[in-house]
Amino acid sequence: MYFWFLRVSCITWLLLLLLLPSMGVSASSQEVSDGETLFAQHCASCHGIKGGGGIGLPLSNPSIIKSLTDEYIRYTIRVGRPGRLMPSFSLSLDDRQTNAIIQYMRSWGEADLIRDQAEGFQGDIKKGERLYQENCLSCHGENMEGSKEGTGVTFSRQRTMSVMPPALNNPAFQDAISDRALLHVIQEGREGTPMPSYKHKLSHQDTHHLIAYIRSKKRQVRGTTLKDEPLTFLVDSPLSFDETVKRIQETVRSNNFRVFPERYLEQGLTDEFSVNKQQVIIRFCNFHKLYGALKIEPRLGTILPCKITVIEKQDGSVQLVYANIKVLATLFNNDRLIEAFQEIEQSYNDIIDEVTL
Repeated sequence: MYFWFLRVSCITWLLLLLLLPSMGVSASSQEVSDGETLFAQHCASCHGIKGGGGIGLPLSNPSIIKSLTDEYIRYTIRVGRPGRLMPSFSLSLDDRQTNAIIQYMRSWGEADLIRDQAEGFQGDIKKGERLYQENCLSCHGENMEGSKEGTGVTFSRQRTMSVMPPALNNPAFQDAISDRALLHVIQEGREGTPMPSYKHKLSHQDTHHLIAYIRSKKRQVRGTTLKDEPLTFLVDSPLSFDETVKRIQETVRSNNFRVFPERYLEQGLTDEFSVNKQQVIIRFCNFHKLYGALKIEPRLGTILPCKITVIEKQDGSVQLVYANIKVLATLFNNDRLIEAFQEIEQSYNDIIDEVTL
């Protein structure tokens, strides 16, 4: 009996030892599979199916994936690139999902940076400026903004370029990338993009000078974060519902906005006989201001920021509901858009003040 039990136990342990590796592979494969699905949903529209590239970098290219550490990828997904097309996914992807995407990307290759160089390179900014002007300015722009203003989809990228040049002064880019990674990219280049290798043109010390200059040009982000203010404002009107609607329309026109036909808040959500006609949306626009904002951020066309909703409550009081323009700008992760919206925000404030004061 004892020998039979021992034999069964040995067989059981042997089976467990054989199964454990396959169980581990299965869990890892599941994570990679989840990451592939998430990548297709959130990343492929810019970086291509399986990371082959498009508007964004061909991330699966061997020369690129080996320059991207897990920390760099994670920071980029969470923070994005303020002022560029890369959005922040901090609200739409949790840590588990982010890690799954990283694991999927690691199936393309591991990070393999030059490891014989210390962080915090000592370089001369003045020498780096000269080197930048000679080697980098034509693609990355005079102020390292990635060529001209805009996201890079329509207004920034030269038609001859397969991908957008990175904005090297971008604060999120600078915070995400290490000196070692910058050294690697400069010396090795990025295959599949216009970025060439400079290892036969720039010495290590020259590269250190260039990195010092790049670090000196980090741009400061201005504006409001989502945590600072609400998405919408509610303001009481001292007038009746009809008087409030009429006053808003008059004030909007006097502030050089065009007024569009009003819509009921519930329109399209219920039948025309059940719509509450004491809840109306007043839509308006100044096309000159809107086009200026669209030139900076084409995705702005997905929303209509110029509208005020008037609601009469059951007790007869009237409220105005309108979007926080500053927060709307931050949703697009483009700090330049905040500047363009400041004028529109002031117009909103003037309209509300004239109606409610």
